[in-house]
Amino acid sequence: MSHPATTPTLGPTLGRRPTAARRTPLAPVADAITACWNAVVRHRARRRDEHFLLSQPDYILRDIGIGRGEIESAVRGRRSR
Repeated sequence: MSHPATTPTLGPTLGRRPTAARRTPLAPVADAITACWNAVVRHRARRRDEHFLLSQPDYILRDIGIGRGEIESAVRGRRSR
C-alpha cells in the first residue's frame, strides 16, 4: 500500500515578521537587543578596518588617496573630498 508523502505544515507566518497586532510584549526588548548587537558588530568592523589601514605603509595609503590622519574619518564615512 502506497502512502502519499506528507510534509508538516509550517504555518502562515513562517519566515515573516509578525505584524504589530501579533507581536508579543517583549518584542521591543528583542528589537533593542538586536539594535545593540548590530551596533557592536558595526563598531568591531570599523575598528578592524582602522587597524588594517594603520598597519599599511604610507605609500599604500597615498595610493588609495588617504593620509594617516584621515584613516578614522575614512573608515567612518565622514571623509570629504
